[in-house]
Amino acid sequence: MKLSAKATATCVIALVSILWLADLGWTKEQKSLVILTRMMDMQDRWFRKEIIASFEKEHDAKVTVVSFDKFWDLEVILKLERDSERHSIGLVKIPLEMTRPLKDFMVPYDDLVSKKELSALKSQYDKKAIELGTMNGKLYYLPRKLETRMITYLKSKADEAVMGWGKFKAEINRALKGDNGFGLPAGYQLEKDPNLWDYYDLFVVSYYWAHTPYYGITMPRMAHRGKKYGGTVVGLVDRIYQMGGASEDVLKMSAVPVVDMFVWEAIYRKNGLYNPGMWQDPWSGGGIWNAMKDGKVFLAMMHQIDSFFIHGGTHPHMQGYLADPDDMGVAVMPEGISFELEKKGFPKRTGNRKAGTAGWWWGIPKASPHPELSVALARWITNQDKHLSECKVFGMMPIRKDILANLQKVFPKGWMANVFDVSTRQIRLNGDATMPLLPEYSDVGKIYLRAWYDIVVAGNYGKDGKVDRDYIQERIERIYVPMVKEVLGDKYPN
Repeated sequence: MKLSAKATATCVIALVSILWLADLGWTKEQKSLVILTRMMDMQDRWFRKEIIASFEKEHDAKVTVVSFDKFWDLEVILKLERDSERHSIGLVKIPLEMTRPLKDFMVPYDDLVSKKELSALKSQYDKKAIELGTMNGKLYYLPRKLETRMITYLKSKADEAVMGWGKFKAEINRALKGDNGFGLPAGYQLEKDPNLWDYYDLFVVSYYWAHTPYYGITMPRMAHRGKKYGGTVVGLVDRIYQMGGASEDVLKMSAVPVVDMFVWEAIYRKNGLYNPGMWQDPWSGGGIWNAMKDGKVFLAMMHQIDSFFIHGGTHPHMQGYLADPDDMGVAVMPEGISFELEKKGFPKRTGNRKAGTAGWWWGIPKASPHPELSVALARWITNQDKHLSECKVFGMMPIRKDILANLQKVFPKGWMANVFDVSTRQIRLNGDATMPLLPEYSDVGKIYLRAWYDIVVAGNYGKDGKVDRDYIQERIERIYVPMVKEVLGDKYPN
């Protein structure tokens, strides 16, 4: 159900009312504050029991955990809190896309601790995580976790495709030649290691799977999120970055890397390589987990927590989705290369293996009732013991240097260490790539979803069944760029 703007505002105001009434049971002797979070139910329960309860005992304080729903509700909540005479919120869990819009509500840690303490604090965390929480030279946000996507696949099925794809080589060349005029790139070879794959490699292995019976059924077995929500947009933006794009290209929407992304999506769709459950069910992360369990998907672009759920973690509700958990493999993202080939058969454009870096940070509102307690709580949540425990249980990517430097030691289960090792490598490959850090990005994302369902799912990528790059670009510029311009106004890139 989609709420009206009035109904949404009513819900937010109701949440703020709950915040202001949350301290009815607090004693006068205790310091108290509210922490705003957003987590899965099982993680929320664990967080309250294993982290908050021990903090309250250690600091003789009362911490009330309140969950928010939509990212953009945070701005309304914090504004109401700031403008009221009743201040209770002491710590807020904030996604990367909201860190810039909420900056003016927050007090930097620089203003709450000494220079020596600040230096010692920052030195404990991954450099990239600290950089993303820093603005105008001040640390506004203490990192909670980083996130990125990577290839998650079944090792046995990848090995089989590497060994057996040759029997489909002639078919694959015919299928590709109809759209790129050549077939597979000149001198093509399929590497055994998925860490070395590119977009043509994804075509080859997924073509093999789509034309080979498994469990008595022949069907497409590659996927990514397809539900009409932000997670699907994240995957499309990753592909834009892999094609050599930047956040400005995402916002412009008609740039070469954006069109390259839509071309490849159309190629995979046209050739029946994407499992149609992506858009028919449609699938978010959980849909893909179940598809891997049912043998419907062998490869998808997933993040760290996805991998823990697919494999099975240490939480009793995280039982896993594979008959053989050891068959799960992870690799860095495929290299983006253009579908278009030049006359000698080599890609016209070569990109990289980037994905957007995302994550969550802890911010302290200027209206915090006890700023020193807020700092203590943020540090408590991310100390080595508590942070390591949460990473082990829920697959959060570590952001502490003392954990990242000893992955094999602190994660004795080899598959866990491997997930985080590949994730760390992927973060390094990402460089400065993040989603566009603008409040309007959410609305731009909705336009991308509409375009993907139109061009890719509905097959509006050319005439007579041909994937036509010029046709796709014209459609984007005619239909969707005006929508983006209306959303961004003077923020639209020149």
